[in-house]
Amino acid sequence: MLRVDEEVEHDLSEKDRNALLERIDRILSSEKIDGIIFQDYNKGVITPDLITEVVNRANARNIPVAVDPKKRNFDAYQGVTLFKPNLKELKEGVKNDFNPENREEIMKAAQILRSNLKCKYVLTTLSEHGVLISLEEKETEKNIFIPAHLRSVSDVSGAGDTVISVASLCLALKRSPYEIAYISNLAGGLVCEETGVVPINKEKLLKEVLALL
Repeated sequence: MLRVDEEVEHDLSEKDRNALLERIDRILSSEKIDGIIFQDYNKGVITPDLITEVVNRANARNIPVAVDPKKRNFDAYQGVTLFKPNLKELKEGVKNDFNPENREEIMKAAQILRSNLKCKYVLTTLSEHGVLISLEEKETEKNIFIPAHLRSVSDVSGAGDTVISVASLCLALKRSPYEIAYISNLAGGLVCEETGVVPINKEKLLKEVLALL
């Protein structure tokens, strides 16, 4: 069997960008929006101009914005609420090939990235080592490491999507930084126990949250 895929990755035309932005404006004006997620795959729909326009609109309405980034638009996400790179993306973002086994170097890199983007939280997924959330609290840098729970991993597909989705839900519910990192980390681990891309089992997640928080 042979599969051949073809796609166009160039940026949206100005006409299409404006049409998309008009649609976003209509939604923001007519519906109650509790959070916005940028799921960036470098496919051309999400452009730096579009990012700036949407983030400005969201911030003006106090709507939290969470980002699952790719390298092309890394620096465009100025002023978002939560930025979720993995270790590779964190290295690319700060242009530093730090030691992934060294917590101090990871924390420093996350702090640099958060400062560069002027965002509230940087939530870095650390694969089998869990997650790190970096923030500033009372003018002091703070880092919270959440270790991964022992899982029977079947498939990691969709784990990152689950983490950003649940983290965004926690943001909308105004949960603490610890809860954002802890609950989204739990959710990402749970979907890894399933084969293929699956939605999070809400009852199972709630049971683990109540047992561990």
